[in-house]
Amino acid sequence: MIEIYDLRRIYRMGNVEVRALDGVTLTIEKGEFLGITGASGSGKTTLLHLLGLLDLPTSGRVIVDGLDILGLTEYEKTMFRLYKLGYVFQDYALVPDLTVMENVSLPAMLRRDRTEAQVKKDSYGILQRIGLCDRKDHLPRELSGGQQQRVSIARAMVNRPDILFADEPCANLDSENSRMVLDLFHEINEEMKQTIIMVSHEDWHKDYFHRIVRLKDGKIVSDGKNEPRRA
Repeated sequence: MIEIYDLRRIYRMGNVEVRALDGVTLTIEKGEFLGITGASGSGKTTLLHLLGLLDLPTSGRVIVDGLDILGLTEYEKTMFRLYKLGYVFQDYALVPDLTVMENVSLPAMLRRDRTEAQVKKDSYGILQRIGLCDRKDHLPRELSGGQQQRVSIARAMVNRPDILFADEPCANLDSENSRMVLDLFHEINEEMKQTIIMVSHEDWHKDYFHRIVRLKDGKIVSDGKNEPRRA
């Protein structure tokens, strides 16, 4: 469970104060597929980055399974990100000179509790799951955009994170590849009970979410359960 209390992120641009996030309080249950929506500049990505320890809030608390993650040391935050969190970004963020297999293996190689054999097994297993084993020796530039995003999902999942964050993962994809990526998220959520927090600006994406939180000017303006209509 994720508990968020009065989370704020304020930036200063000269004499101007920008409240990117302005007092967000929220609880996210384990296994939820949560959609965060809102217009550009509403605070969606800011909220995702704060929950994922990619940025620090001006004030507020984030509790994950009883642990105040904002109170961790920098080293502890690094380890928490590595062992507990996974990230999928809209620009894929793959290392261009590494093969698909090497890209997927990177997070697992950083862990201290995995042998080389286990890293290879886990990486191959997740590539099997996303249907890209036949591309494991290819470089990212040899893949389509949809394939690259599936590789980034595999990389995010290789360490079996407690929480998967996705920041507009379909922004650079056409409708067919977008649906393929969201179907993959759906399978991961349903079969592995994976908690997924996804930022989206596309209305049809709501067909996949259990719950939708809408932001405006850094505040929550609606928060409600949703009945996924995925066929």
